[in-house]
Amino acid sequence: MRRIGSTVLVSAALLVTAPAFAAQGDDAPREAMVAPGWIATLGFSAEVATGGAKSLLPTTFDLRRADEPDNFSTPDDAMGFALIDRDGFSAGPAIDLRLASHSVAVDAGAFAEWWPDERLRVRAEALDNVGAGEGAHVTLGSDLVVAGPAASTFSAGPRLTLGDGDYFRTAADEGHGVHATTRFYAGATTALKVPVSPSVSTTIYDEFLTPLAGNGRRDGQAENTVGLELDFSFKVP
Repeated sequence: MRRIGSTVLVSAALLVTAPAFAAQGDDAPREAMVAPGWIATLGFSAEVATGGAKSLLPTTFDLRRADEPDNFSTPDDAMGFALIDRDGFSAGPAIDLRLASHSVAVDAGAFAEWWPDERLRVRAEALDNVGAGEGAHVTLGSDLVVAGPAASTFSAGPRLTLGDGDYFRTAADEGHGVHATTRFYAGATTALKVPVSPSVSTTIYDEFLTPLAGNGRRDGQAENTVGLELDFSFKVP
C-alpha cells in the first residue's frame, strides 16, 4: 500500500489563508491564490502466492494536489501520511492491510523514505498489528526506478523483513504443526506500472521472499507472490 500525498497539510493551510491574502489587494493574479483541486487514487490488488494462497485487497490510497506529479510507490508499500517532506526525505504514520489466518489484518506504524537520486528510493517501515495480535514486522528496502515508454515505470529492488512468529504464521504452518518463531527474510520486488488512461493504470508485480533465519513460511521454504493492481484516479473538490 502507498503513502498519501506529502503536501496535504501545507495545501490545507494554503486553502485557509488564501482569502486573507486576496483581501490585501489584487496585485497577484487571482489564479495563483486559488487551489487547483485534488486528485484521489484508489487501488486494488489481486495476487497468488506459492502454495496457491489468493487475496484481493485494497492496496492504495493516495491524495495529492492536482498540480503535483503522481507519487511513486510499489504494491508492497504500506499506505502512509507524510508529516515531514523535504529535500527528498519524507516520514509519517502508515497503515497496511494483509491476509492473516484466513482473515484481514490491519497493521499500523510509521514509514520513512529517502530519494538520494531521482532514480533511487530507500524506504523503511515498522508496523504492528492492530487488535487481533497478528504480529509485528520491520521492512527495509530500496528500488531502482526507470521511466519507460508511454509513461510506464519499471522498478526493482531488494527487501529485508524481520517479523515475529505471529506475523509470519500462515494457515500452512498451522496445518502442519509448524511452530512459528521470529523470522528474518530477504527478497526482492519488481513492478511494471502502465497507464491505461489518464484515470486508470495497471501494475504487474512479483514479490519474492526467502528465510535467512528462523523457521520461515511453510517450514522454511521461499515464497513467491505474483499480482496485478488496478489504480483509479479521480478529481475531488
